[in-house]
Amino acid sequence: MSTSRPVRRLLTVAVSAALVAGLTGCGSDDVAEPTGGVAFVVGARSNMPAPQLDGGALEVLDAAVDDQSRVSITVADGEPSLVEPGAIDLLIEGATSQARDASRVENRQLVLDGLVSARAEDKETDLLGALDEAVRSISSAPGPHTVVVVDSGLSTAGALDFRARDVLSADPKALADQLAADDELPDLKGSTVVFQGLGDTFSPQMPLGRPQRQDLIDIWAAIAERAGAADVVVEESRLLVPPVGVLPKVTPVEVPDGAACTVTLTSDLVRFKPDSAEFLDRAATLEVLAPLAAQLTQPGVSATLTGTTARVGDMAGQVELSLSRAEAVRSLLTDEFESPSDAMAAIGLGSDFPEYVEDHGPDGELDEDKAAQNRRVVVQLVGGAGLTCG
Repeated sequence: MSTSRPVRRLLTVAVSAALVAGLTGCGSDDVAEPTGGVAFVVGARSNMPAPQLDGGALEVLDAAVDDQSRVSITVADGEPSLVEPGAIDLLIEGATSQARDASRVENRQLVLDGLVSARAEDKETDLLGALDEAVRSISSAPGPHTVVVVDSGLSTAGALDFRARDVLSADPKALADQLAADDELPDLKGSTVVFQGLGDTFSPQMPLGRPQRQDLIDIWAAIAERAGAADVVVEESRLLVPPVGVLPKVTPVEVPDGAACTVTLTSDLVRFKPDSAEFLDRAATLEVLAPLAAQLTQPGVSATLTGTTARVGDMAGQVELSLSRAEAVRSLLTDEFESPSDAMAAIGLGSDFPEYVEDHGPDGELDEDKAAQNRRVVVQLVGGAGLTCG
C-alpha cells in the first residue's frame, strides 16, 4: 500500500466547546441538570505505560464531573468489556455547597481509580471493538458524547491488527475507507474523540520512532473521522509511568524500519553527586553524550531515557531520583547539543527493573559495587534510516 499521503496535523490540547458549555464552578450552590456522556477506553496491558490522564483528556474528566455526565470505562482487551459497574451517572449530591464539592471530588477520584485499576485479561487487544463497546455504553445519555482513548493504539486483534504486514505504513484514508466498507467501524457520529498515549509503549513492545508514531496518529485520526467523529483531539502529553501489577503481555508489533540501539550510561560514564541529579563532572558527561546527540539529529530518530537506582530508601524516593537523573541527561542533550526535546522521553523506575542486581548482602548491608551497577540511565534509540548502531 502506498505511504505517500498528505499529513494532517491534528489539534493540540483542546476540548470541544460543547463539552464545557454550561459548566458550574466548584463551590457553586447551583448544580446544572446532568448532561453528556464520556466513555474512557484503556489498554491496561504490560506492553504500554499505565493510564495517566493529562491535558485535554483530564479536562474532559473535569467537565464530566461538573456536568454530572454518564461515564464508563472499557478495557481494550481481546474481547473488550466494560469495567464494573458499567456506565454510571456522576451525580453531585449534598445539601450544602461543601457537601457538593466533596461529592465532585469523590466522583472524580472514582473515575481515576477505575482507570488505574482496570486490567486486561486476554493476551491480545482489539481497540476498534473497544471503541464500539464504549460508544454504545453512553449512547442513551443526553447531550454531547466524548470518547477518551488512553491506549498505545497498537491493536493486535479484531478488524485492525497492526501485526499484519504494512498496516502501520498503510494510507490512513484508504485503510479507514476499507474498514467502513467492511462495516467494521464504530458509530462515532457527532462525538468528540480524544486520544492520549498513541505510540507510547513499554517492553517487550519495541518503541516507535517519530515517523511511525505519526503514522499511527494519522491512522487513528482517519478512522475516527471516517466513523463520524465531529472532532478529533490528540493529547501530546505522553504516557511515561510503567505498567502497574501483573498484566497480559500482548504480542509485540513489528515496527517498520525499526532499527534500535541501546546505550547504557553506567555510573562510571555519567557520574552524579550522591542522592542528586547534579552531574559530578559536567564536561566529562558532555563528551559521553556527544555521540548520542549526533544520532538524535538524524531524521526520524527518537529516544527513551530510563533512569534506575540502587535499592536505597523507599520506592517513591528511588523513582523520583531515577527520573530526575534521566531528565537531567535529557536536558543536557537539549540545552548543549540542541537535540529535539520532543524526540526524547524520560522514565524513572527506581530499583524495580528486570536487570536489577541484588545490592544488599545477607546481613542487609549495601554492597556498593553491586549498587553502582544499578545506578544508570539507559538510552534506547529508535528510528529508521537515520539511526546507526555501533
